[in-house]
Amino acid sequence: MRRALALLIGSGAAIVGMVLLVVCYTGIGVTTLTATNDDPDPCVEAYAAGTDDATVRYALVPPQAICTWDVDGEPTEVVVAAASVPLFATGAALAVGGVLVCGTLLITGRRRRQV
Repeated sequence: MRRALALLIGSGAAIVGMVLLVVCYTGIGVTTLTATNDDPDPCVEAYAAGTDDATVRYALVPPQAICTWDVDGEPTEVVVAAASVPLFATGAALAVGGVLVCGTLLITGRRRRQV
């Protein structure tokens, strides 16, 4: 009974963590797409216009969208969108922790049955 409850809690934590991570990354994508409409930064305007000297890249940890462009021959970076660090950390901890708990319980359960 305890093992089943621990598996339920672990899998629930993993699912909640993954949902939080999806919210973080989706929010960055949506914010980046709408950045040209809401008081755009010159870098975002240059990227939206299709100039070759502006690029947008996404960082996984911490989750953020970064626009890079050349200003007088020198590369300049502007963070267009960033996820909440506490929300991301909570989501990552729940997802990893839940997966580890479930994996550990499943592996130890199989070993017990074989003995």
